[in-house]
Amino acid sequence: PAFASLPRRTLIVGALAAPALARAQPREKVELLIDWKPSPTYAGFYLAQKIGAFERRGLEVTIAVGQGASVSAAEIGRGENHWIGSSSGAATAIARSRGAAMKSLAVYYRDTPTVIYSLATTGILRPQDLYGRRIGLVPGSITVEEYRALLAANGLDRSRIPEVEVGWDARAILDGKVDALIDYKEITPAELIAQGHRLAILRLADFGVDCYSLNLIVSDAAWADPARRATARRIAEALAEGYGAVQAQPAEASRSFIALFPALSPRYVELGMADVARELGAPPLGGQTRAGWQATLATLGKLGLLQRPVAVEEVAIL
Repeated sequence: PAFASLPRRTLIVGALAAPALARAQPREKVELLIDWKPSPTYAGFYLAQKIGAFERRGLEVTIAVGQGASVSAAEIGRGENHWIGSSSGAATAIARSRGAAMKSLAVYYRDTPTVIYSLATTGILRPQDLYGRRIGLVPGSITVEEYRALLAANGLDRSRIPEVEVGWDARAILDGKVDALIDYKEITPAELIAQGHRLAILRLADFGVDCYSLNLIVSDAAWADPARRATARRIAEALAEGYGAVQAQPAEASRSFIALFPALSPRYVELGMADVARELGAPPLGGQTRAGWQATLATLGKLGLLQRPVAVEEVAIL
């Protein structure tokens, strides 16, 4: 059976140990908001659903697709349509500085997986290589802020890099309208590599952008409610199982994810899932620390991306 060889804490034993009473009672319905479309990045959410990690905790979870980390952070901060879901560490901190009422409950990516990618013949390997090259930016995406952070961290003059407004797909780079695009490594770059394209990859984390990334956030109002606080903790536990499945057996996770989304290229999912497994880092999955948030806030503050200073306690549940 899928994931049968995983460690005790990840999957199967949880099912065996679940109390019969929890299975018999009506499950609590929750809609989780992911900040972008289904991709290997969010495999932990979908696999937690598939392997029954939510169900074993008395939850009936549906997953709603979002429109970017910044939009997700603002929406969850309002707490009207969604009160819990994913964002990125940078988007969470920036939104908090702008008044969004939400906090991080868990961090899955402890540094940013964002990359600037170009065709190998273009050869953008260092920040300085961006001068005179057209870069495509998606309006409203947190990657625009991360791009600004890269420029500031490396002392680059933004006016010397032509910026072009683009959508989230790779059409602009394939059509020659831009020289480089920006995205998580395991999403569009992995799709292009799976199609046989050779890429040059500039990883932002290697050039001074020191920020937490993919995380689980919850609205302040929900966290103040004891019942929803308990629900949020159960969701975080279930997601740790889901991402544990990805990290322990990325190949099996890929097969399960492809079964859920058969329209996706299997090779793309395999490449992306391997990237996700590496990005998850050392246990505990979802762990966040004061030091990690201090570094994230210091980076964003130094680069002028926070509207006001933000304390760790405002942005993280430790």
